[in-house]
Amino acid sequence: MKTAKFMKHNAAVLALLVALAAGVGAHAQGTDSTRIKQLHAKPYKTDRSLLPTHGYGTLQMLEDAPLRQRDLLQACRHLVLDIDAATFFFDAEYATPVAKGYSAVGFRLSPTLTYGINERALLRAGFNAIVFAGMDSLQLLRPSLSLIYKPSRWLTIVGGTLYGGFDHRLDAPVYDPSRWLFHYQEDGLQILTATRRWNSDTWIDWHHYLKPWTADQEAFTAGTRHSFRLLSWTQKPANNAETSHSYVTPLQRFVLDMPLHFVVDHRGGEVKTIDTNTVSTFNERVGLHAEYRFRNTLSHSHTLLSADLPVYFYHLEDSDLDTPGKAFYPTLGIEYGRRNDDSRSQWALKGTLGFWHGDHYFSAHGSPALWSVNAYSALHMPASAASIDADVRNLITLRVAYEHEFKNLQLGLQVDAYHDLDLHKTDLLIGFYMRYKEHFRLF
Repeated sequence: MKTAKFMKHNAAVLALLVALAAGVGAHAQGTDSTRIKQLHAKPYKTDRSLLPTHGYGTLQMLEDAPLRQRDLLQACRHLVLDIDAATFFFDAEYATPVAKGYSAVGFRLSPTLTYGINERALLRAGFNAIVFAGMDSLQLLRPSLSLIYKPSRWLTIVGGTLYGGFDHRLDAPVYDPSRWLFHYQEDGLQILTATRRWNSDTWIDWHHYLKPWTADQEAFTAGTRHSFRLLSWTQKPANNAETSHSYVTPLQRFVLDMPLHFVVDHRGGEVKTIDTNTVSTFNERVGLHAEYRFRNTLSHSHTLLSADLPVYFYHLEDSDLDTPGKAFYPTLGIEYGRRNDDSRSQWALKGTLGFWHGDHYFSAHGSPALWSVNAYSALHMPASAASIDADVRNLITLRVAYEHEFKNLQLGLQVDAYHDLDLHKTDLLIGFYMRYKEHFRLF
């Protein structure tokens, strides 16, 4: 009992300290350039180059990338209004009995006021409003408040509303894409790092606050994701009169990374009753990610080929409640995209093919299409799932995604197919999204 209590109270804290502990060694690689410079007075924007390259073929438009050091300098002592509006249609057609199908059509509005406290810190205040078609009232109206501190180029600390969802760079076995619709906002504490050889995201998302001495359950999710660059090779275009404008863009690039994930979902409380049991689920991921990118600087197009070899693990805090599980999920991906600077537009087409082998695997926030039917996951499935023998599942997976951006308006379509080789049935997930994002400097 003492060991279980120690794990419950300290797992999240230990996870949050991982990034800082590793950051001591990486500090030499991350240079600190926080001197105020005279910059052009234009709205700040996010920098996707600081993100790890593992996209798993998802729509990039669903991400909210962390701010760069330059963005903080531009926003210093300025008040900015950020407008983020999105509409979506999501249809889940489950042919297998692991989940019930549903459809959701809705709209989300997330306006935020951002004030640059100084060249290293930002204060944000706004709200998230979500409405689903067919309902007479708002599904969610929730304030978003965050304080962002960036003491150096390689380190960012976020308190309050986090960079959550797809920004954690977790794939479907750990993070269900539909959570972007129903659980978009995350609140807690987050530590982000980004260097040439190592980047990470460590966070705790507090879902439910436990009032002292109440027969209730606290609920939070804590995780840490790390990516270590093992190999990197870049060939840049020649620096001449015809290509000097694009010399900073690699013509060819190959990288080999080792991503590591650890996520814990906790439900529990100090005051125990028959109805408030303590449950903590753990998921880990380790593997290799290889990526080759080719850019045509004349046509402003790029082609990306990727391969992933990940292994996943699942277990409960109390191993007597369920059998520990594992899974193997090799995937191959391809992406082709083009950019038109004159019309301020760009588009990309992505495809990912994979084979999933799961043995008693479950993830509290992962896609139900990949769950195995075991003692604990059966509690989250329809009653009909208990009638099938699916503790070991073998699936062929296919993801096709297309996105287009034109002057701050983004459109995306993503289709996921999961074909069960044993049940001979296919689950189909279809999502269509439109998103508008823009920044207005008020003073």
